[in-house]
Amino acid sequence: MVIISDIKILIVNNDKQYIDTLLAALSNISKNVIVSHNFKKAIVELLDESYDFVITDSNLFNQNYTMKNFIESYPNTKLIIVASTPSYSDGSVSLQNGASLYIDLKEEINSLSYKLMTILNEKINIANEKENLLKEYLLESNNESYNKMLNHCEKVAKTNVNILLTGESGTGKEVAAKYIHLCSKRGNNSFVPVNCSSYTETLLESELFGYEQGSFTGAVKARQGRFETANNGSLFLDEVGDIDLRTQVKLLRVLETKKVSRLGSNIERLIDFRLISATNKDLIREIMQNNFREDFFYRISSITIRVPSIKERKEDLDRLIEYFLKKSQEENNIKIIGIDDEPKNFLYSYGYPGNIRELKSIIDRMVVLSVNGKITKDGIPILYKIKNDSNSNEITNYDKIITFKEFKMKTEANYITWVLEKTGGNVAEAARHLDISSRQLFNKIKEYDIKK
Repeated sequence: MVIISDIKILIVNNDKQYIDTLLAALSNISKNVIVSHNFKKAIVELLDESYDFVITDSNLFNQNYTMKNFIESYPNTKLIIVASTPSYSDGSVSLQNGASLYIDLKEEINSLSYKLMTILNEKINIANEKENLLKEYLLESNNESYNKMLNHCEKVAKTNVNILLTGESGTGKEVAAKYIHLCSKRGNNSFVPVNCSSYTETLLESELFGYEQGSFTGAVKARQGRFETANNGSLFLDEVGDIDLRTQVKLLRVLETKKVSRLGSNIERLIDFRLISATNKDLIREIMQNNFREDFFYRISSITIRVPSIKERKEDLDRLIEYFLKKSQEENNIKIIGIDDEPKNFLYSYGYPGNIRELKSIIDRMVVLSVNGKITKDGIPILYKIKNDSNSNEITNYDKIITFKEFKMKTEANYITWVLEKTGGNVAEAARHLDISSRQLFNKIKEYDIKK
């Protein structure tokens, strides 16, 4: 076995034979093993330093603490019960209450080491997944809003609440969802993404719930749905704003009961999953237009996290361009030795309405169309500017004198219309810029009869 130097383990016991046996079993697993002879000292150790695992005897543990309180207080620390006098009922209760592993101390050292290594491997796998995510996507930032978003992701990951990720298309909402999953205690289990806009109403239902053989034409064999696949892990519903009202009702019941029935079956399966949803739609506006259920919205958005757009992360543009240039060269096996002024100026001046996704696509195009290792103007995509911004700034001409109240209402209506155009009709985004609530803005839209 390979020693994992960064794994920190705390043994809590006052029996010398118990401690010696565990130290022998852990000697080829980790060098960071601390022994505490009572729980008061152990709590001090946990307050002073973060441990990956606490190993103790269930009898000693139950005299000093409850597993529920312990796990809630230290969500990033896994509890392993190594019993001096094991029993089936004790093991069953320990595992049900949140212990990660229940082992008999009397087992041979090699067997004990192997079982301990199995649970320790979970941390290694999660660490590797995080490393791969960081290699594939740039999660470092100089932007305050983006770092705040990442901090919120890490914080909510420790809980089981449902999370709604909002933001423009292409900002990296699925990346944020994966990051939440890997930072959570479910990180070693499945992350199951579903793009809700890719399916019709009927297909989405069968995709999520699964079906039994013969439940409909073409169902030649039973198939589990994404809910079941996500058991003990995370289910990510992307483009959740595109789910039809009928399916929303069914999903609402699953979220309330955590039970799923396959199509064509009356058997309910209890599923333990964390729901993460994402949308680029203004769901408050969708609710007011009767396109989205209010009760479903509140159920999926216990915590709402907004992923900032590139326009809000201008201080990161340098780093993002450099990152995607390097990545594209590796993926396409093309060495770039220079870039002409025109494409360079374009990269730094373009607005990127498609955000991170569009930036990567543009850089891939530039790298692929480079000439002898140099990016030229041929790499600049063909763009069509539909409306000149200057048109929005024209002074309105009036043919008669009106009251100041009428002028104020007309001006306000024109300005709200302009802001909505600038934010792509996103009421929540427009309200944020106007520093009013979405409901207040929607009332103004109705009052002035502003068309979508």
